[in-house]
Amino acid sequence: MRLLVDCHVFDGKFQGTRTYLQGIYQNLVGHKNINFYFAASDIENIKHVFGAAENIHYVQLTTGNSIKRLALEFPSIIKQYHIDFAHYQYVTPLPKLCKEIVTIHDLLFLDYPQYFPLSYRIKNTFFFRRSAKRADILLTVSPYSKEEIVRHFDINEDIIQITPNGVLLPSESTKLPDVKEKYGFDKYILTVSRIEPRKNHQMLLQAFVELGLADKGYKLVIVGMKDLKNEIFNHYFDLLPKSIQDNIFVFQAPYLDLISLYKHASLFVFPSFAEGFGIPPIEAVSMGCTTLCSNATAMSDFDFLGDKLFDPSNLEELKEKISYWLENVNENISQEQNAIRERFDWKCIAERFYKIIEKNI
Repeated sequence: MRLLVDCHVFDGKFQGTRTYLQGIYQNLVGHKNINFYFAASDIENIKHVFGAAENIHYVQLTTGNSIKRLALEFPSIIKQYHIDFAHYQYVTPLPKLCKEIVTIHDLLFLDYPQYFPLSYRIKNTFFFRRSAKRADILLTVSPYSKEEIVRHFDINEDIIQITPNGVLLPSESTKLPDVKEKYGFDKYILTVSRIEPRKNHQMLLQAFVELGLADKGYKLVIVGMKDLKNEIFNHYFDLLPKSIQDNIFVFQAPYLDLISLYKHASLFVFPSFAEGFGIPPIEAVSMGCTTLCSNATAMSDFDFLGDKLFDPSNLEELKEKISYWLENVNENISQEQNAIRERFDWKCIAERFYKIIEKNI
């Protein structure tokens, strides 16, 4: 069987769809009865990710334009390599020339339209529905996202399979950077996500300020890039005295730096209003970090966090939990880590995906 994988997300900024593809296919390429064709512009990058083997092939994409890629380039690749299955994230090519696997990670733009431009909502409603309706295998990453696909696109729930995200962590022998030496961080509260209104950074910032954590020696570390304007966050930050601003850091971090930041944080907080899954909280727990997480949307499935879940619209609840868990940060979280290993192991997720493919050959 010849399976084409659209890996163009590896050519851009780091995002959850990239983690998803990497986690599944790094664990799937061992199945020698499948020839894998990984397509991206930066071939050397994905070679580093998926390695070399007789059943692994790399196809170079020549355009960064999504319309040209879907209308012309992928149909040409499918014909040239006689592809049987092709796996896409969200949107499939215009003509259907082989069986299609489609992963719809979320429909948050329909559930929370206030966070997305109108043009984005109109365009993606059409293309996502079209792709989901004609998929031979339709996947999503959480029960919450499955329910929303059924509700918005009127698709039979039995057709949709759940292949969740897992955790990609370095081996125990990997040497991690010293975040205190590199960044000057000792005691800090960490959050990880793109800077946009939906992620609710402004409430975490407000809690940090009102609890006087800067005066207690803590820093607030936000790892992520600014994707959308967050005027509420920016306005609140600009009004803060410089003595507090100097203890708030917003930046992007390389992978190993991020893992080290998780490991040494005093507390990890994920206050997002809405997620199709929510990878950072399970990464943080996996690295042994005490983690507070929003209980909204897909994150309500993280029941293993117990009373560390909170309402992302309730500032007082968040402040209470931050205060309590900073005092009890050394509590053993091995049960939480075991739950993540059981539910979100990439090897098991990849095998589940393989069995889904087998049934559809």
